[in-house]
Amino acid sequence: MKPLRVIKSITMTNGMLTATSVPESDHAAWSSGTTYARGDRVILTSTHKIYESLQAGNTNKNPASEPLWWAEVSPTNRWKCFDLSSTTRTVVGASDYYEITPGQSVNAMALINISGILTVRVRLTDPSFGLVYDKTADLTAVPSESSWYAWFFEPRTEQNQFVVEDIPSYPNATLRIDVTSSGTAYIGAFIFGSARSIGIGVQQGVRLGIQDYSRKERNEWGDVVLTQRAFAKRASFQMLVENRELDNTFRLLSELRATPCFWIGSDAFGSLAIFGFYNNFDISIAYATHSECTIDVEGLI
Repeated sequence: MKPLRVIKSITMTNGMLTATSVPESDHAAWSSGTTYARGDRVILTSTHKIYESLQAGNTNKNPASEPLWWAEVSPTNRWKCFDLSSTTRTVVGASDYYEITPGQSVNAMALINISGILTVRVRLTDPSFGLVYDKTADLTAVPSESSWYAWFFEPRTEQNQFVVEDIPSYPNATLRIDVTSSGTAYIGAFIFGSARSIGIGVQQGVRLGIQDYSRKERNEWGDVVLTQRAFAKRASFQMLVENRELDNTFRLLSELRATPCFWIGSDAFGSLAIFGFYNNFDISIAYATHSECTIDVEGLI
């Protein structure tokens, strides 16, 4: 198997967003001269977040610095996909795009917790060399298995994440993604950055599962009441690490603590690609030239 790969997303800033067709019109922009009633919502354009007024007679109180007057609700629709939380999702239309100029090399990007998207086109354009990367992927829902019966009768399953790892390195280039849908679609997280490899190959025996947050309770008559809630994917990866790379591996994992990243354990199984964080890692210096490493990853969804 291939090495474990991890993509740590570059933190999105105002200056990186070159252009987009995704609207930022959830609510009116906050104005210091407007008096807001309790429950009114506004957008603060400097932070790209939505705030709700907590009191009546709310005048000239900046939402970013007046927590007694304003409560932060969420990022705006345009910026929800950049908050590194896949549970807040950007709504996109039949044809929308983002153009980003990170100011540094990007060799990988991913769209996570997506739904309703039919195609994704990824392009990288350098100011000196022009278009240097152009890739289009079809994400149309397909049957869960390959057979004539499944093609005609089984429900179709859509892909909930999309990743590319072969983007060439051009530090001054602009990354553009175009998505199409049949009407309305969703993007939970849009991450971009440099993919790093850990170890020389994920070994057989990967443990994969979920942490279920649903409620299972019995009422006073003994009936079971099931309340379905969210769940988070879990995986435990075992791999060998060359001893000459041990210090670099230890340093990289230490830097990634409490950081949402996209972990890719295999190209063969989509379930082994997890957007989340690692709970712990252990390295056993077992051999003269190699060490054993175990990484436990918990997904954000």
